[in-house]
Amino acid sequence: MKRTKKAARITGALLLTLAMAAQVTACQSKGNEGAGEAAAGSYIAESGMPAENPNLNDGVNRVGIAYSNLAAEATQVLIANYEEHYKEYGIDELIILQAENNLQTQIEQVMDLVNQKCDIIIVNAVDSDGLAEVCDQVMAKGIPVMAVDRPVFTDLYYTCMSNNYEIGRDVARAFCMMSYEEGMGDGAVKVLKCVNGTTSAAVRDRLAGVDDELALWSHVRMVGEPSIEFDIEKTYNAVIDAFTADPDIDVVYVSGGNYVAPVVSALDELGLLKPYGEEGHVIIASIDGTATELNGILAGQNDISGVQRFDLFGSKILEACQNYFNGIYVDSYNDEDLEPGIITTPWNIENLKAKNMLWGIH
Repeated sequence: MKRTKKAARITGALLLTLAMAAQVTACQSKGNEGAGEAAAGSYIAESGMPAENPNLNDGVNRVGIAYSNLAAEATQVLIANYEEHYKEYGIDELIILQAENNLQTQIEQVMDLVNQKCDIIIVNAVDSDGLAEVCDQVMAKGIPVMAVDRPVFTDLYYTCMSNNYEIGRDVARAFCMMSYEEGMGDGAVKVLKCVNGTTSAAVRDRLAGVDDELALWSHVRMVGEPSIEFDIEKTYNAVIDAFTADPDIDVVYVSGGNYVAPVVSALDELGLLKPYGEEGHVIIASIDGTATELNGILAGQNDISGVQRFDLFGSKILEACQNYFNGIYVDSYNDEDLEPGIITTPWNIENLKAKNMLWGIH
């Protein structure tokens, strides 16, 4: 597709604005709604778990976090949130470990947190399948396990994460609308979808959402799906290779905010980084809502961020811990909060920023 100025895309902008307004109001969470007081073992007995948490009555409210990796910008914000606020939620001690994306390391760290007498263990899974067995073992001991940002494919006490499939669809819908011009032929817009970390169920769900949405739009076509794993350098090289082979790619999608900067750097290196609204601009779409993504949108470098609710990942998990320590338990085993994202573009970022709806910038 020959990329033109965006003045002809006002209709698409209005349509997307309406779609985003509807989306922001459509919360799909269920989680702690209806949580009530119960006897100490009621939810546990229903799930077949032992009624007694062996670590609970030592006089210290101790919570352990086993995180996949702390490198991502969004993760650092979330961990800082936990560290700043945990005492406000009646937690005396917070232990944070990271596995550097190594499943075996994370399994060992989860058991280490059990041995350190943690009353509750929070996990962000390296591998949603691979972490299930050790989580089963911990739950069987009577110690509740909560998952944040990524699921674990077994029954846990509580999970708080994004509705990743819907965020993927929403981001894809946004770049399909942004790239559309009246009279376009089939496959006119070329999309490069960078695939990272498919051991993560969250990433898989996002990619599935993107694929399902793209199938509804005839003017777009996928021209590459390079594997970038969780690697900044591989992202940069993948974009260099793709645009060297085909400099007319119109859209680059990445599943996480960490990978926007290498996309921008690669396009700049190739002389293809054009500001939003200028002829030749390449649409860059991502998911997270980091400062890098949002400041890039403000600067006209990238275009779309599916903002995850990392603010809620902090407060809701800490609230669930506080409730547990206070004897208020989730109504049902394996409660989930699936949080909708907020699609952020050049058209609405100033408004969202003014309403303090973007955790990445203030």
